[in-house]
Amino acid sequence: MPLKLECGNKRNMIFAGLASLGALAAGTYWYASRVEARRFKLEVVNVITGAGHEPLAEAEAVAGRHPLSLRVLHLSDLHLSKPESVKIDFVRRVTDDDFDLILFTGDIFENYSGIEYASQLISRQPRLGSYAVLGNHDYYNYTMFHRTLGRLHKKFRYPKEYRDVEPMVEALENAGITVLRNTSKSHEEEKVHIVGVDYPGISDADLKKLVQSAPKNHAILLLFHVPKNLKRYAELGVHMAFGGHTHGGQVRVPGVGALITDSELPRHEASGLLWRGNTAIHISRGLGADPRTNFRLFCPPHASIINIKHYS
Repeated sequence: MPLKLECGNKRNMIFAGLASLGALAAGTYWYASRVEARRFKLEVVNVITGAGHEPLAEAEAVAGRHPLSLRVLHLSDLHLSKPESVKIDFVRRVTDDDFDLILFTGDIFENYSGIEYASQLISRQPRLGSYAVLGNHDYYNYTMFHRTLGRLHKKFRYPKEYRDVEPMVEALENAGITVLRNTSKSHEEEKVHIVGVDYPGISDADLKKLVQSAPKNHAILLLFHVPKNLKRYAELGVHMAFGGHTHGGQVRVPGVGALITDSELPRHEASGLLWRGNTAIHISRGLGADPRTNFRLFCPPHASIINIKHYS
């Protein structure tokens, strides 16, 4: 009898342990998908460009030079699809402020249903305009087959064909957002030159032409989606680049960092301000994800105000 009681107690302990683990997993998933994924944050980043990024006092680094000051709002990875409410409300609040530029760095839409929200992305037009590039989720209609088996085998990661992005581009343009598809735009009076790299990328020769088309003494800003071959931006003399795609990892482990960056970036560079040579690069955590996998842990979604002082 004592042996039977001991076995029964062990089984009960095992069942209780499994139940506790199940409850913890369910609670963590609920928090990650229902709470943290909607806990939108607005961060402020200050950066000096054109003077290198050595940790010198500003007066020492740029003595006798006068900066161009830009206040930029960086938004990325909205993954818009119906229904949207909290995310759109947040975007409308943060864009209702005075900026020089508002920049969107891809994965603006998850599917065509999200197009109806394009007109709500800008509450107040910035002084020098709003610009966007497209990302892989704008171009691809992913299924759960691609989201699951694609992680196991690269050949299953992407659909075979791009979808038509023209309705997305038209909606953004109608909303006052200029979509740069391997093109550039100069603001000669303000001395700002903006380059947009379309998904999946651009040849080195074409990128060089776009960057070198900048008039003399202009701050060269570049938009991209996927962090890929970032060193070439420094080699070409881009002053600051803006990207997304990583979602900051979505799931971060304290002391370890992002579990997956889905890019060439190491874990500690999954989001935030980083450098390649004298080129500052800001990687956004983004505001969303594929609705089927939109969960975050120790990595709340972010919009970023970037205060740039550029010395030409």
